[in-house]
Amino acid sequence: MQGMDSGNREELGLEPGGVGSKGGIEEPRTALSLKKRRPSRKALTIVGSIAVAALALSTVWVLSGTSEPQVTVVAIVPISGVSSYLVEIEDAMSMTVEKLNRWGGINGMRIRLVVEDCGSSPEIAVEKLVEVEERYHPIAVLTAQRGATTPMSEIAEENGIVLISIGATAENLTEEKDWVFRYYVSSIGEAENALETLEGLNVSSLGILHLDDAYGTPLMSKMTAAFESSGGTVESYSFDANRVEFSEAVEAVGDNDAVFAVALRHQFPAIFDGLDSGGYGGAILCAVEASIPEMWALPQAQGCFVSAPIMYSSSATVDTEFIREFEERYRTPLTHQGAIGSDVLRLIWGLLSDSEVSRENLRDQLNSGFVFSGTLGVVTLARGSHNADIPIYPAVIEEGELRYL
Repeated sequence: MQGMDSGNREELGLEPGGVGSKGGIEEPRTALSLKKRRPSRKALTIVGSIAVAALALSTVWVLSGTSEPQVTVVAIVPISGVSSYLVEIEDAMSMTVEKLNRWGGINGMRIRLVVEDCGSSPEIAVEKLVEVEERYHPIAVLTAQRGATTPMSEIAEENGIVLISIGATAENLTEEKDWVFRYYVSSIGEAENALETLEGLNVSSLGILHLDDAYGTPLMSKMTAAFESSGGTVESYSFDANRVEFSEAVEAVGDNDAVFAVALRHQFPAIFDGLDSGGYGGAILCAVEASIPEMWALPQAQGCFVSAPIMYSSSATVDTEFIREFEERYRTPLTHQGAIGSDVLRLIWGLLSDSEVSRENLRDQLNSGFVFSGTLGVVTLARGSHNADIPIYPAVIEEGELRYL
């Protein structure tokens, strides 16, 4: 993590206005219910469903000292290995916890953020979930590890752990689950955006380059079924997360009117290079991972169509102050992946403010539904649904910028 040494990475107990140490009081295993300390106004308004005004975080609490009880949130994130760029999730969450603790934490209790590196390994992610449950009994666990979400969801369900996936697109992840929730872009949303763009381009043949995993394969299947049902033809080529050379892949799908790429962030520059060096002249479409600012300046990415959250629009009414503060502190643009971690923390803060601090209550509050306005725009979860889909919109990279269509 930029701006913080590795010794503070495992466990972030953030004091108001600064970084604390690993010490402090462990969260009790029983449900906690403390009286709030002089709130200036309520954080939630309940009218049928829960409305969380996260852009105007205004509840103020007064802390008496560092010996206050703590509320522990664990994030299991691949911050080493092929997805090491996701360290930005840790950075954004750390900054958010720092702010929330300055405002009094949750009902006067400091929020302690524990970040566990799963090394881009699904097996390690599962092991980490078991370990953190035994050690911390956290109020919630957030995971950005896509490949491990199914076994992690089963463990969460068996042990009554509120598990929130901030990296999985699969809607069936939460089926028949009481304790598991998904907060991310949906594969249906990505497919709809790409199909809308393809319709406008009047193409009849499509090549799909996709990750062979729980993200890329279902998205490819949705795109294939929808495009073929409209009378088009599809050729697909799959690859793994370690692939960094795409000349063979480009050759396999390069005869089509358009190419749609579903890949990890670090793979998109190589895909653009492969299409460029292969002389591909058709339309290029990419999944949401390619919408981030570091792609905008790439010469080979100009003219590429993407799906993008609204946070990249200069006119969007999102938390621009948080985006600016993040960029000033870490000297890098905030992406939607970092923003997801921040938004989910603020959602938890809002749901539990002026309420019982327990896993059961957090689960029930999430089940009640909410309308949440955060850095990624307005996210709605219907009562009884466990899938909160971040809204995304068709856009194009051109002249070094992202333009929404």
